[in-house]
Amino acid sequence: MMRMTRAAILNVMSSAYIETAELKGLSPFKIIFRHAFPNAISPIITVVVLNLAYLVVGVVVVEIIFVYPGMGQLLVDHVTKRDVPVVQAAGLIFAAIYILLNMFADIMSIIANPRLRHPK
Repeated sequence: MMRMTRAAILNVMSSAYIETAELKGLSPFKIIFRHAFPNAISPIITVVVLNLAYLVVGVVVVEIIFVYPGMGQLLVDHVTKRDVPVVQAAGLIFAAIYILLNMFADIMSIIANPRLRHPK
């Protein structure tokens, strides 16, 4: 995530409006936090939330390996019992969490990106 943040900031720092801000005499701190960071935050939010979504959905493996009680353990136990409604419900919950986190990432990216907030 730090590499993604660094790459996004460096990509924005090569833009023309950053050069204009430098030529106007703004301090580097103000250029980065006032001009570069708001335009670079969108891909950072996407990466962070998608990693969180993979973490939440991947909890099944962790719960099975370390024998923690939870949704993943419930899913695996009921798969072995062939209890289809519980398996469907657990799968639906995991899918809903994944979809909601992706939607949250998209909404936050739109809110954070000034170009998307103020369309022409």
